[in-house]
Amino acid sequence: MTALAALVRRAPLVGAVLAALAAPATAQIALPEAEATCVVPSATFDAWFESGTPSAGGAVVNADSLTFSPTSACDFLVWGQQMFLWLTSPAGDGLVVDGPDFFTVTPIDANGERHLIPSTEATAKTALRARKGDEIGELGQAGGGGVLMSQAKSLVYYGIHVNDVYAYFVSGQKDGDLPDATAYPNNDADVTALQAYMATAFPDVDLAEPDALALEIKTSWVDASTVADPRAYVTLEAEVPTYTADAANTTWTPTGHSETIELALVGMHVVGTVKNHPEFVWATFEHVSNAPNAAYWFKNPDGKWTRQPFDDTGDYLFMPAGADPSDANVACMKENGDGTIVAHTDTDGHPVCDGGIVPSATVRAFPWGNPSEGQTDFIVGLNTDMLSSNNSVISQLTDGDVRGNYVQVGSVWTFASGDDAALVPKQDRSFSFADLRGTPILSNATMETYHQGSTCFDCHQIAEGATGSDAFKLSHIYSRIVSLAGN
Repeated sequence: MTALAALVRRAPLVGAVLAALAAPATAQIALPEAEATCVVPSATFDAWFESGTPSAGGAVVNADSLTFSPTSACDFLVWGQQMFLWLTSPAGDGLVVDGPDFFTVTPIDANGERHLIPSTEATAKTALRARKGDEIGELGQAGGGGVLMSQAKSLVYYGIHVNDVYAYFVSGQKDGDLPDATAYPNNDADVTALQAYMATAFPDVDLAEPDALALEIKTSWVDASTVADPRAYVTLEAEVPTYTADAANTTWTPTGHSETIELALVGMHVVGTVKNHPEFVWATFEHVSNAPNAAYWFKNPDGKWTRQPFDDTGDYLFMPAGADPSDANVACMKENGDGTIVAHTDTDGHPVCDGGIVPSATVRAFPWGNPSEGQTDFIVGLNTDMLSSNNSVISQLTDGDVRGNYVQVGSVWTFASGDDAALVPKQDRSFSFADLRGTPILSNATMETYHQGSTCFDCHQIAEGATGSDAFKLSHIYSRIVSLAGN
């Protein structure tokens, strides 16, 4: 899950963007009526809003991860739903996810380091430094560097943010002041130890939401001017790199400059610890206009298996109508390591895609994070849970709330027993459902476009019995981050 960090600026009137200006999306990931297996009670949903009443663009409180005590898989899905609504809530002139309690994780610099910059200062601080285009953000998705472009020819830009719990914990762990830490904060004792460290190292700082525990958020965006209606998206302004294309359109070279544009949110990974789950819960969300699902089965309101067919009608961002889904998810270009985008070529040196650097077709090959073939009652039940939770949340949002245009497409975590969570051991691609919980074949069509069919824990894993800093490599940004004391 490599990311290109779009350096976010404050967007004025973001509350209006979230509320009154919201518009329904033109294409829709189908959300058929399903058996109500995962429902958020109305009283619970109302309590998510700071005002106690749902409102378009209204501020939502974070889920309490410290007291998280699940009784079913549904509770994990609901945790993700609440966290997404919180992260995309208005905060001052921006959103919670890029507000004062979060840090922007910078791209890797010339020293091989990443730095934590308060999100409210990200653009201002970096503007003081001479940056080449490839330093503004990283290009390419994980596992091959494939670059995604929308059908309207907007590159997809990526950002990484972490909350204050994650940022100060990593700082304390790297400074050697949290010597007993063996996992990311996931219980009261961990938070208490972190606060004790901060009282000495950062005496003027208090954790804003300690019960949110450790969070790492990854986002994907397109140029808002290229979507049918920007009002149907959560939007922010950002600096993005610019490029010069060669005559054959097979190489795009960074100009060394950037431009400020409005971006539209198309995807978000919500990754966070909950009580006794240091391996993180990995939930992911997409805009309903991204791409169609392959065919899948679910249970209708009567509990009967129902097949939802593939349907690419509509104006999807990453899938042209009428395209052959069997030809989808083939990368047309990649980032070659220095910020340059180059066309993928075949063995004869010819571009894989006609035209070189052009949009590819995208299909969500594993709908709701599950196989599309070989259905079992278990898998059909997981699909039903995902549909039910989305329908429950979206139906209770107020008309005009742009967050209703986003759906949770999957969530995965590992088995935990009592007070001890079973971290996923390092092994071949042979996870069983006994190890994983949730929707195990999880990917986001905008972030793992060309590597669908695996799971988050294929890449985000640690060696069995790992100690010291190795125990924190579930988060790939960990090893590069410089302590806040050394920033």
